[in-house]
Amino acid sequence: MFPPFSSLIAPAWRPLRLGLLGLAAWSLGAVTPAANEWKDLKGGTFKGEAMGTAGPVALFRTGGTSSKFIPLRALSPDDCVRYYQAAARRSPRAAAWSQAKGEATADLVGRVRRLEDREARPLEFDTLPEPEFIVGLFIGRREGNVSHLLDNLGPFVTRVQRVYPGEVVTVVMPTRQANLEARWLPARPWLFGDPGKLGGSRLMDRFAPAEGMVAVLMTREGLPLFGSAVNDIVDVTKFVDGASDFLWELNPANPRAARDRAHYLRAVRPVEFAEKSTGPLLVIDPLRPEPLRARGVTGISATLAVGPEGEVTAVDVAEGPGLPTPLVRPLAEALRRNAFFLPAVERGTPVAGTYVYELKIPPPDSQLAADTAWAKGEARIDVPIKSWLVLKSVKVPEQVFSTIDRIGEDGTVMLSAVTAGSAGKVSTASQKNAFNSDWFTAAGADSVRPVAGEKQDIDGETLTWKRITPYYGLVDFIGNSGNLDYRIGYAWTEVEVPADTDGWLGIGSDDGLKVWVNGELVDDKWQARTSRLDDEVVPVRLKKGANRILIKIQNVKGLWSFTCRLRVRGN
Repeated sequence: MFPPFSSLIAPAWRPLRLGLLGLAAWSLGAVTPAANEWKDLKGGTFKGEAMGTAGPVALFRTGGTSSKFIPLRALSPDDCVRYYQAAARRSPRAAAWSQAKGEATADLVGRVRRLEDREARPLEFDTLPEPEFIVGLFIGRREGNVSHLLDNLGPFVTRVQRVYPGEVVTVVMPTRQANLEARWLPARPWLFGDPGKLGGSRLMDRFAPAEGMVAVLMTREGLPLFGSAVNDIVDVTKFVDGASDFLWELNPANPRAARDRAHYLRAVRPVEFAEKSTGPLLVIDPLRPEPLRARGVTGISATLAVGPEGEVTAVDVAEGPGLPTPLVRPLAEALRRNAFFLPAVERGTPVAGTYVYELKIPPPDSQLAADTAWAKGEARIDVPIKSWLVLKSVKVPEQVFSTIDRIGEDGTVMLSAVTAGSAGKVSTASQKNAFNSDWFTAAGADSVRPVAGEKQDIDGETLTWKRITPYYGLVDFIGNSGNLDYRIGYAWTEVEVPADTDGWLGIGSDDGLKVWVNGELVDDKWQARTSRLDDEVVPVRLKKGANRILIKIQNVKGLWSFTCRLRVRGN
């Protein structure tokens, strides 16, 4: 008998829980009311310019640097039509950025360049789609730590561009007073605004601070959705989390957006197609690619008959090499019961129609899957890590470290030397002691169960486990200790979860890193780098009750730290 099919179905549709979004988004200054008057979710009135919908909300400009958005369900059917007509004058998203009519995207054409090898090179606007969203990093007179803050924003920039390809761009926009050159920026896929060409830019006039940095997530029309001044790592964390939440909550593919979108489109489509026709509209895809891929599915092709109320009356799933025969009937039934449609429209009247469903399932990409879970809200619940027990520091005798060149079929680690200091060639023995071997190897990582003040003998040294409270996830191994070059250290903690669940660790390290969860090695990277917020996302499996996390950090020179956040799957 075929296993339960519920795991293949997307989460149930629910109205958007505003929470983060609220009713008033964000403001940098005084509101300049527009002419149109609207009602919000609580029945109050406000004036704002209709700027188009994003996922489940209607966006309004209420001033040069202020905005408001309300759930589409707050609009009556008549107001849905009025909003649609008011926003219709906005140009659609252009296929080529060079043809963009969005206020913000058009403002950037010719003013920004792409970064490559730390140099600003011409950006070919004709070859890129107009972005839907812009992350603007506006920099005024610098106060010394802007480069560090940009470095910590880098993983977020890379992640959202992987998860939302072609939809989100990040632009660093310094004023002349910032005295910031492209070659000083971290190597990330962001754009750089030439201060000499940013004069007269509407975006700079609206958002650029006199000093420090302001980060703003905005639409292609320049409507601010979320933003704040960014002065320290706390601000970076809040912006990264807030902007990620906004991008997902406003994404039409988010199942929680389905009911609001359906409410709006049900009122608007008869007006939009009053003089023409259109087929049924699939509001949300009911199938989840990941469990289908696990069952050997690479693609699904089906024809669905959709009635005048949006109900699916018949499904014909085509058999083929990408779809195992035992899955044909269960998939047809899943599409019939769970596909959420709006009906076809013929000259303003809902009618029955036919919909061709195509789903292509790409090969697995574990890193993209982890990034997607982190960015799109699957990893929704933060599990606080209140403290770590830290064991330091074991001195590495060789002042030369190595990177892993390759791993042989027999598991042998092949190393390539990288000179970290003035010393000569790498010592394989010391390297293995430093990074590839541990005092607990024979008993296993899960045998490490320290308590504060406990002594531990390693390579003839007696060390003590000491409790450290992280600062927004950051654990600093140096503190006031002075020079701790060429060292290794360990950090251990225990967290509890109420049930077996998937989890994700957002990790950054300076430098080499190993992570064990309940004794299982889940991450093993030796590379010289700095600790960045969520530099990588590592999927883990947690069990009900206590779960133990052990981290090993190896330092080359200078700073020595790691940053770690834990999230678990949410509903």
